Order: sequence, then C-alpha cells, then structure tokens
Amino acid sequence: MWNVRSIPNLLGLFRIVLTPLLVWLVLTGGTANDLWAIFLLILMAISDLVDGNLARRLQVVSPLGVFLDTISDKIFVTGLLIPMVERGLLSTWVAFTIIVRDFAISGLRSYAAAEGEVIAAGTWGKQKLTITVVALVWRLLASSAEATPGGLAAFGFIGTLLSYWPIAIGLAIIWTVGSGIEYLWRAWPMLSRGWKP
Repeated sequence: MWNVRSIPNLLGLFRIVLTPLLVWLVLTGGTANDLWAIFLLILMAISDLVDGNLARRLQVVSPLGVFLDTISDKIFVTGLLIPMVERGLLSTWVAFTIIVRDFAISGLRSYAAAEGEVIAAGTWGKQKLTITVVALVWRLLASSAEATPGGLAAFGFIGTLLSYWPIAIGLAIIWTVGSGIEYLWRAWPMLSRGWKP
C-alpha cells in the first residue's frame, strides 16, 4: 500500500514511465516541445538526485529502490540521446560513448554485487549525470534559439553563450569517460581476482 516511505521508489518509477513522453517531445521538436522536454528533463534529474538521499533519510533503502535508481537515469538519458541524434542535434559517437559507458558501469556494478562487493560512485561519477544533463539542456536551448527568427544572434549575449554548447557536450564526454575510468580503477582489485583460475 502507498505511503510516504514509497516516495523514493515512486520517483524512480516516475522517471521510467515519463521517458516515452520525453522521447516524443524531443522527436517532434519545435520551440514549445523542446522547452517542455527541458522542463521534464530537469524534473527527472532533480528526482534522481533526491530519491537516494530520501530513501536513506526515511531508512527505506531496498534492493528494488537500488535497482530503480540504477536503471532509471540510464533509461531517461538514453531516451533523450537517441531522438537528439535522430534530429541531428548530437553526433552519433557522443550518444554511443555515453550509452556504452552507462551500460558497462551497470554491468560492472552487477558483477560486483554478485561478488558481494559494492562499488561506490566517486567524485567523477557523482558529477557525471549533472554535467550531462546541463550539457543536453544547453544543446536543446541552443536548438530552440536557432529555430527562432534571427537565430542565436537575436538573443544577443545569451545567444552567444548558447552557441558554446559544443564545449558543454565536450565536458560531458570528458566526465563520462573519466567517471568510467574511475569506476574501473576502483573495481580493478576485484576484476584482477576474477581473472585468476
């Protein structure tokens, strides 16, 4: 039965259930839909940042909650990246790098769990989702501005700032790769034991 202790799990479910809407908003495009997609994306990212802390505060950390928290951010980020590639807003290799890293680290953490170990997120891992979401929001804002009469130039300084979206995407890639390396570094003792007969 639903109660306040269910909120962390419901937040994870919220992100998964609303991902198809996010995909549709980005695929259909247009200024209004891009802005709605940005709003929804920020809401999803905030819920992802909140649910783990809330579960610990309410003392309701559970295997289901960990599962939902682990997969929901991968699902909504992938659900954003693929339609952005489809619209030509991102290069395929950018989406590929982020998606492969996410699935590789999920697999690594599952392997660790099977070995009775937990690989906690390091500094890069904790920052990665935030930097990725900021970069993707930046790109969607730039796309919306480009589609208006006069394009980015019509927005003056803000338009100039939005035109630097490739730098934000570059930082997201650096954090994606860096956090992947950080996870592998932390898991290396476990992985090296696994190679031994």
